[in-house]
Amino acid sequence: MGFAKGFNQVEAAAERAVRGIVEEHGFSLWDVVFVKEGAAWYLRILIDKPQGISIDDCTSIDGEINAVIDEQPFIDKIDYLEIGSAGLERTIRREEQIKSSLGRKITLKTYKLCEGLPEKTVKCVLDEFDGENVLVSGDFGEAKLALTEISAMNYDDFDDFNELMEV
Repeated sequence: MGFAKGFNQVEAAAERAVRGIVEEHGFSLWDVVFVKEGAAWYLRILIDKPQGISIDDCTSIDGEINAVIDEQPFIDKIDYLEIGSAGLERTIRREEQIKSSLGRKITLKTYKLCEGLPEKTVKCVLDEFDGENVLVSGDFGEAKLALTEISAMNYDDFDDFNELMEV
């Protein structure tokens, strides 16, 4: 998966098209993902709010988002449009998401075993980000990793679920 410095063209256009709708309904836009799975192309609009996202939340903006996406020049590239929650184990794949996730518990995966880590997949805390490297800490101590070494980062908040609900 790796990290995206920015949006691809479809993601960027979709983000511009739906951000206002999402925010007007009191949600935040976590990510817009345009991905091929099998033979089909999916455009996923991932939303969030402090108390979590329900099916009713997704349904409440579905019609407006569908209408605006239907008007976009890239509509012929999309087979499926999905609106959903960013989720408790949300993927961190953009620099702005890394910045907003500092201090969070995460599951980090690397392409190969890296210096300072006991294995390629670790549970840790995302401590710092300088634009190219992250500093993480855990039972293993601290490790500084370049984004190019990281294959995936996801929230690991199941232990913190009650804290998330209090925000």
